[in-house]
Amino acid sequence: MRSFINRRVAFALVALPLLLVTGVSTLSQRNNNPNRPKEPPLQELLQLPGRLISENKAARPSSDLRLTGYRVEEVRLPRNLTVEVRGQNVVVDKAWRVTVQGGPFPVRALPAVVWIDDEIVGNGIENETLSQVTAITFDGSLIREGGVVSVSYGEDKETRRKLPQGLQFKQGGGN
Repeated sequence: MRSFINRRVAFALVALPLLLVTGVSTLSQRNNNPNRPKEPPLQELLQLPGRLISENKAARPSSDLRLTGYRVEEVRLPRNLTVEVRGQNVVVDKAWRVTVQGGPFPVRALPAVVWIDDEIVGNGIENETLSQVTAITFDGSLIREGGVVSVSYGEDKETRRKLPQGLQFKQGGGN
């Protein structure tokens, strides 16, 4: 029995490094694939100035996440990017930044996910004070008058917390 266990440990010690090397190699090949769209610079997108499309602030916080409002901004990109939208590679010159206010938002194992109606805008990024969650999308069709903004942890529609007021475009807003 002891030799069986020793063989398993020896096998694990040899196999684990091989698996790690194979995984790193596969990951670097995927990232170097010229047909794959380049990942947009997320930090840059969070900091670029945006044009306010829609904003709402609630008088009182709603839900256990204490949601207090949202802001939707159109962000002009400093250069065109090739990104994947609905399974297709497209060249874009703008993005939309959807920010939900409230919290403090808990840090969890599953990411905060921002939705408009039944469509995922993207995974949210919390600010330093955990009072905002921001998601970026390149799909302008998600930004529509009356769309309801909500947040969940993970992609389960049933656990979403919705803001009561739908998107109302500012003068000249929309996409």
